[in-house]
Amino acid sequence: MFAHHHHPAAVVLASGEDSLAYLQSQWSSQLDWKGENQATYGLRLNRKGRILADGFILRKDEENFLIVSYDCPAENLIALLEENVVADDVEFEDRTDGHEIISLWGGDHEAISSQFAFELPQGNSFATTEIGLIFWGRKTKPPNIDILADEEHVEALGEFVETVTRADALAMVDANSLALARVASGMPAIPVEMGPTELPQECGLEDDAVDFDKGCYLGQEVMARIHAMGQVQRVLLPATIKEESPETSPADLFLGEKKAGELKSYFSHESEISGSGMALVRRNLLPEIRASGLSFLPSEEPQIFIK
Repeated sequence: MFAHHHHPAAVVLASGEDSLAYLQSQWSSQLDWKGENQATYGLRLNRKGRILADGFILRKDEENFLIVSYDCPAENLIALLEENVVADDVEFEDRTDGHEIISLWGGDHEAISSQFAFELPQGNSFATTEIGLIFWGRKTKPPNIDILADEEHVEALGEFVETVTRADALAMVDANSLALARVASGMPAIPVEMGPTELPQECGLEDDAVDFDKGCYLGQEVMARIHAMGQVQRVLLPATIKEESPETSPADLFLGEKKAGELKSYFSHESEISGSGMALVRRNLLPEIRASGLSFLPSEEPQIFIK
């Protein structure tokens, strides 16, 4: 099993009597589950259904929720969350400092949890443990384990990682390795790869991050319309790039002389002049793209390949 230690871009505490109702109106996923310790992944959309932010909402009790985002800065996330507060009893507090995440993937979660006596979360929930809050993350498929530790748990989490690593049950790797695993799983990074010009359906998030039965929320009408009409015109897919990183990102992609999409990210393969990344391409051109490949300039030899 592999692990990477990183810092979340945002850990925000939402508190107040109206926290649940207000977050329900802002978030794309269903939050009104019974019981405490619920963990739900979702999106903050704009009224046109475009993606502004993502994150996990951890329900500690009826009035307190932690909102955790891998890549959306706390300042930006809080600004979005406060945007529509009128008379609601809800406050947002930046708790990012002092929090750390260990992401674990690529192994037998049940075996390692049994061997080293830590609790796995059940379904859409999080487990409160001596090493931090544990929930199912969204770095890889199958889902990885995320352990979120605050200042009180950091030392215990460090001791756990040292023990598991010493027992050869865990290999600590760098950020690039985790990014390559994420790309191979087809998991989008928000807002790095999918943002204010993209829809959840373009990166396969409609099943996991959008609820079509809940009440009103920002972007709901657009989500319902797309759900009723069928597929979108673009799709985000993992790509293999047979050359060095382009100078700018996103980079235009061409099928012959025709612009066919954009390369949204690039992560280098070790000891090779090549990499992997996420490409947003036109769905109607997918058969040709898969057969021929893409290039960074019109009519050049193909260097970008999508399965």
